[in-house]
Amino acid sequence: MMDPVLRRIDKLLEDDALVDGVLDRMRERFPKSSTRGRRGTPAEVALRMLVLKHLRKWTYEQLEWEVTGNLVYRHFCRISDKVPDAKTMVRLGQLLDGEALRGLFSRVVEQAIERKVTRGKKMRVDTTVVETQVRYPSDSRLCEDVTEVVCREITRLRSRGVTAPPSFRNVQRSVRRRVREIKQISRRPIAKDAKRRALRRPYGRLLAITRRVLRQAKEVVNRCGRMRRPLPNAVRCTLQRLSRFARLGHRVVAQTKQRIFKGVTKSATKIVSIFEPETRILRRGKVHKPTEYGHMVKVQEAEGGIVTDIGVVTEHDSALLVPSVRHHQHVFGRPPRILATDRGFFSHDNVRASEAMGVRCVAIPKPGYRSPAWLARERTRPFRRARAWRAGGEARISRLKHTFDMHRSRYRGPSAVHRSATWAAIANNLIAIARHDG
Repeated sequence: MMDPVLRRIDKLLEDDALVDGVLDRMRERFPKSSTRGRRGTPAEVALRMLVLKHLRKWTYEQLEWEVTGNLVYRHFCRISDKVPDAKTMVRLGQLLDGEALRGLFSRVVEQAIERKVTRGKKMRVDTTVVETQVRYPSDSRLCEDVTEVVCREITRLRSRGVTAPPSFRNVQRSVRRRVREIKQISRRPIAKDAKRRALRRPYGRLLAITRRVLRQAKEVVNRCGRMRRPLPNAVRCTLQRLSRFARLGHRVVAQTKQRIFKGVTKSATKIVSIFEPETRILRRGKVHKPTEYGHMVKVQEAEGGIVTDIGVVTEHDSALLVPSVRHHQHVFGRPPRILATDRGFFSHDNVRASEAMGVRCVAIPKPGYRSPAWLARERTRPFRRARAWRAGGEARISRLKHTFDMHRSRYRGPSAVHRSATWAAIANNLIAIARHDG
């Protein structure tokens, strides 16, 4: 009754190296996880459920629901008794991160090489944007988020016995009034200069409320720091969150003041979300979406539909080409015969360095003016074939985004985009290997 592709993936996941990688990471969760405590979820079950989640593009709640009611999925996940609940799988998913997840991805690539799905003769690389879980940023919404979170944490501390300042109160109603007033002024059909002057008054009131809440948060943190008795763990965790959001709140106030009252719109330290402060503002020149909020991800692929490298990058495209060729050489033991990218990776140094490493055909279109000699190079048959093969990289990125849910990260935290991209590449490679074996 199992789908043929899923049956072949079931055979691939029987690899001891994959299970041992998950087991080693689970043993490192706490100092004595391998010797003490109650029996947890087996490593093989955790691996298979997480793979199934990303193959089917499910949430953790959908994963628990589907595996509970489907005998085929139970057999695939090696479950004969109770299915791990969604909260357990969330913790296991957070546990498999960083180097542990990278090790699983590398082992799947090794399986593709062992089964000769790819031989590493061709290589193409491109970059794309993976968005984070943030709403459209505006200064008023950021101030609203700051006041809401800080008031919530102070209220939580007060319920646990920490004395709040006498002047503290929940200011959410006042903040919503100011935000509503800002929206109404922004929608008026008036000139930009007049609108900017009209926005200063409600923004001034909003910033005054936000600064007062941040001062009260600082007072609470200092008061707890002067306590002589040890604080409970719950109080310490809440204080850490309050301090972190207060620091981000001061940055929000500073950038709002700069934009509204001084007209400074560009800033290297500008944040677009207090929940995902690492999110970057990316402008790629797309007509349908000129500005995106997330991280740049490099997708490197060999023939056979196998993604050989994926990860978050901060450098320009041209700085990624030579390290990508070196990674390909490390994975396959030799450089690719054909290297195909778009014009964003072009530089004369990149072309010379790639040819010096042993690449026979470097198909990178040159932007701008092209000499007759370079035009003759681009009109050769190997160059045109490599350029046509490179166009399939766009389809691979589209598949990663829409079939395996990489277009927008569902996770939160500094490594959220890395987790989403790596799991999407693992799911893509498993299906590519399974279809090749069939």
